[in-house]
Amino acid sequence: MSGLSRQLTLLTNNVNEKFAVINSRLLSMEDRLAAFESKNCCAVEENNSKKRRRVHNPKIAEAVRRLHNSEANCSRYEPEHGLSSPHNEAVSSYLLGAISASPDLTADHDDIVSACKTYYESIRRSFRYKQHELASQAETAKSLARSRSRRKRLLEARQSVLAEDEMDIWKCATIDLMSDEEDGIVDGVSGWIVRPPASRSLELSELCATLQSRLEAIPKYRVVYFGSK
Repeated sequence: MSGLSRQLTLLTNNVNEKFAVINSRLLSMEDRLAAFESKNCCAVEENNSKKRRRVHNPKIAEAVRRLHNSEANCSRYEPEHGLSSPHNEAVSSYLLGAISASPDLTADHDDIVSACKTYYESIRRSFRYKQHELASQAETAKSLARSRSRRKRLLEARQSVLAEDEMDIWKCATIDLMSDEEDGIVDGVSGWIVRPPASRSLELSELCATLQSRLEAIPKYRVVYFGSK
């Protein structure tokens, strides 16, 4: 009995030690989980804060651009350096202070900071595209932007002469399903080159042709559209 009692005592102590280790590990895991959740929440809040700071305010953006490029401003962003460089930080501080003090503008601090960052990025992007190795990429980007702008105007113009019974077919129309149109030369003859997208359905293509005919019958459209070529 005495031997069994000692064995039971040892077993109990052993079990208690193991439970203590398990509890310690559980507490450690809970601490890690809490730390992770806290870090995650901070990251979400930081991202949300960044998003709030990047909200575009056209009025403030224009004020930043004008002030930065004004003749009175002798210190401008250096695109070859990062935004956090001493010089560029000084430029941002100047813009922030000047716009904040302007009586004609009621601007939130974060909106001004966002506008400064956005304008610096536009200058930086322009600087990079001027580098020899990126020149072709810059030209491609400009060409794509012009093409998309034309297709957007074409979509809006055709939609303006849409009949009620044509709405169902037009529902699937997007900018990307409009023809790509530009000035060009084919067989030595200058003209307006139209490239319909291959993915456009025959039904939508026929409707686009009908809408285009209606547009071209409008004198005002012909003056604006064809005159812009």
